[in-house]
Amino acid sequence: MSKITVVQAGRLLDGTGQAIDDATMVVRDGTIEAVGPRGSVAVPPDAERVDAGDMTVMPGLIDCHTHLGGASSPNYTTWVVEDDLRQAILSGQQMRALMEHGVTTIRDISRNGLRLKWAVNNGHMEGPRIVACGPGLSRTGGHGDAHNLPCDMIQRSHPWAMLADGPEELRKSVRLLNRMGADAVKIWATGGGMWDKELETDQHYDFEELCMVVREAAMVKIPVLAHAESLAAAKDCLRAGVATLEHGEELDDECRRMMVENGVIHVPTLQLFLGPWFDEYPPPPREGLENYRGDTMVEKEKNRVADNFTASRLAGVTIAVGSDSFSSIDVPYGASTLSEVHTMVETGMPESDAIVAATLNGAKALRVDHLTGSLEAGKAADFLVVDGDPLDDIRSLAQDRLRYVRRGEQLWLDELTPHRSPTR
Repeated sequence: MSKITVVQAGRLLDGTGQAIDDATMVVRDGTIEAVGPRGSVAVPPDAERVDAGDMTVMPGLIDCHTHLGGASSPNYTTWVVEDDLRQAILSGQQMRALMEHGVTTIRDISRNGLRLKWAVNNGHMEGPRIVACGPGLSRTGGHGDAHNLPCDMIQRSHPWAMLADGPEELRKSVRLLNRMGADAVKIWATGGGMWDKELETDQHYDFEELCMVVREAAMVKIPVLAHAESLAAAKDCLRAGVATLEHGEELDDECRRMMVENGVIHVPTLQLFLGPWFDEYPPPPREGLENYRGDTMVEKEKNRVADNFTASRLAGVTIAVGSDSFSSIDVPYGASTLSEVHTMVETGMPESDAIVAATLNGAKALRVDHLTGSLEAGKAADFLVVDGDPLDDIRSLAQDRLRYVRRGEQLWLDELTPHRSPTR
């Protein structure tokens, strides 16, 4: 027999930017059957009721940039030398932390993410929908390398990277990733500033190499996401045909025009740049920072990143949420996803747009918007009940304000249905 749940909501945010007050949603066997204002939706008499009459119902959150590598430290050497099996175990807890913060879909860059996807899809574990990249592609000495360890150790044991140089190695690596079951290909087109030979401003793959990755990925119909922290690299990535631009804190009007025209989605990971991360790990000076407000280099850099984000948003670039969680210590899983949404609003994005960025836009970036991302008939019942109204106060979207968390037929948290104990 079908299992039917009727949710009565004080307000329902559907993920497309629309809000329905006094709403009803009917879920049958993990799929949304109907949604609309109370009275417009037929309610089956034998359905289980979820009373969220003074709360907000919204789609589950989508985090487009995670690393379920199981790393216990922010130190890039430790990432590689830690025991692989211990990291595999810890990656399951990292996934659980995302679930506990209302994240129902992720895109993951790590070796363990491929295995977790298999376990979730085959019913061995509860977990989010995982769009798995497997390890990302880094040049030797690049951001996905640990330059003080042997290269063969990196290839064998880096939790979320593999080394590839030149078009032919990249061609083979994309084919290996496809063989591993990757749903997308991540590439580090620039450095990231972990040591002095891989600064954010350094481009690490040239246009020919980027084109090879995109072309090979297109042959097996999977998209490419590019870590690009410099203007020149961002332009080469866009010309090569990447699907999403990660970080992208140094864009210009030409970049934004290409992104809008080609439907490229920006995953800015703002909370990394505007939060305490920069205070602890300040970036190297960039050219032109003297033109930005702020008394210190870090303040000027934060203002530059904020201005860059605002310019992209106002130019009509599609924005999605990504936390770049890679360590529970510095970028805690789930908490950083929520922080990203909060930071977008604090930087000037309207609350409604931030909710869309965290839901439907994320689904589009991951190419799963036919399955999830909005509360519409025919889509999976991936949704949250929040004790508060994120349109009025975005910080009410918080772990301690979640009262119900569901991903399809998986019920992760229920504090609303009588006689059912919370799963948390």
